[in-house]
Amino acid sequence: MVNREFAPGSIARDAEMSPEYRKNLLKLLADHARAELWAAHTYSSWVPRAPGPDEKVHMAHIAHEEAEHWHKCILLLEDLGVPAKQARQYESRHWFYRTINLVFPNFNWLDVLMLTFLIDRGAYFLIEDYAQSSYAPWMQMSRQILSEEEGHVDFGSGRLRVMMDNGGKARVQAALNRWWRVALNMFGPPRTKNTDLYIRLGLKYRTNEDRRQAYIRDAQPQIVGLGLQVPKLYREKYPFL
Repeated sequence: MVNREFAPGSIARDAEMSPEYRKNLLKLLADHARAELWAAHTYSSWVPRAPGPDEKVHMAHIAHEEAEHWHKCILLLEDLGVPAKQARQYESRHWFYRTINLVFPNFNWLDVLMLTFLIDRGAYFLIEDYAQSSYAPWMQMSRQILSEEEGHVDFGSGRLRVMMDNGGKARVQAALNRWWRVALNMFGPPRTKNTDLYIRLGLKYRTNEDRRQAYIRDAQPQIVGLGLQVPKLYREKYPFL
């Protein structure tokens, strides 16, 4: 494992940055902003379609938080000289959102609950890395976001339990079987060409596989606790099938 050169929070807002550090910081910040905006758009679209008043309020609340997270990312980018309209130019090419749209072209309410239960849970583990970022403003922002992400997961698990209590266990298990593979693939390949670079710069502190295994250790007991079975995989390594 490569050693990190910069400790958490060691790069201040007004510190000089090497071109290498700045380039990778902007890319990861832009990717973070994209993820938050995608979530905000997805959840906000379900405010009018959620099944009941409580669910509509929760969808609005989650969408609002995700939009605020996006805005905070944009403010960090602007502080680094990147206007909001140019943020997407710094994003990496990521297959995840395109894959979700292909696999699930039309979300139903159960899919939305799986998003909160599984995908938001996965996002938590990525933001954990950002909460140890060497760039102090991003570290501080991410630590604030973590507590809010926990609430999204709790909403999903609570609504899934209600659905199961009302005779929907088979439907929930079938949805879990579909989404579990998506969740495990969300972390990407075990290592990439940038893994050591991100860790060395202190922009992340774990590999994709480290985050995936931490996620599995957290998610599997939650699945079993709901009375569901952890889905069996046809392929036990990335990409999971």
